[in-house]
Amino acid sequence: MNSIKNFIENNLNIKNFVFKENKNFNDIKNYYENAKADSIYCYSKICDFLRKDKKILEVGGGIHLLTSFLNKEFNITSVEPGGFTGYTDELRNQILSENKLNVHTTTLENFDTDEKFDFIFSMNVLEHTKDIKVHLQSCLGLLKDKNSLIYIQCPNYTFPFESHFYKWFIPFLPKFTFKYLRKKSLIKQLGKEKYNNILNYLNFNCTYFKLKRLNLPLTFIHPLKDIFDRLDSDSEFKKRLFSNNLIKISYNLIKFLKIKSLLIAIFPKFLCPYLIITLKK
Repeated sequence: MNSIKNFIENNLNIKNFVFKENKNFNDIKNYYENAKADSIYCYSKICDFLRKDKKILEVGGGIHLLTSFLNKEFNITSVEPGGFTGYTDELRNQILSENKLNVHTTTLENFDTDEKFDFIFSMNVLEHTKDIKVHLQSCLGLLKDKNSLIYIQCPNYTFPFESHFYKWFIPFLPKFTFKYLRKKSLIKQLGKEKYNNILNYLNFNCTYFKLKRLNLPLTFIHPLKDIFDRLDSDSEFKKRLFSNNLIKISYNLIKFLKIKSLLIAIFPKFLCPYLIITLKK
């Protein structure tokens, strides 16, 4: 994983932008570090599926750190509607201006192409779609053949923790919790613009059981080992989650009791904090 880390830190000319004097310095630095950590993690999950002779589609490229790295060796297309606020859009535009990337500024549903792809992946995108079934059907329609694969990770709202707000919600009532019960405290913490941007772009429909009812060829992979491994190896991911004290205490208790392996064996997929899904035609 050092190769992607070194590439992002040394080959993408955004450090001066990220670390220059700016009234949003801390926010920009934190966003950059999180985006870098997420890109490194995403690469670790998809690298075994990548081939130089295959066409790859990235759904939701963000600011295109990972896109830029993959573009060195692979035939990759990225769709990302953009429209980020403030410095996030500036970061994305900086990267796009300095790298020749095959990026389409659109949603997947509006992606107009005759191309077919061997591998399609997305990380933390499904929870932002207007219609999950339409989105997944659009993905399936872009697969080349029965040997092609879609790989998706997204939050699981059966687990009552929202990973954009880093807050707990009333089980099965995430939107009600954040729109009404926690609105004032979140606006005070985040500001009204950021609060609205997060709330308005979440569908809260990504749950194991809702996805199972879509009658699509989904395969669910148990994510708990992956979550534990990332907490042990990814300091940025750990810092984000441990900003919530209950998660920090719970994880430290699990480590102290040495019950990780037991939980991985018995904990149900439908209650895990996020979902790992693959699809084939």
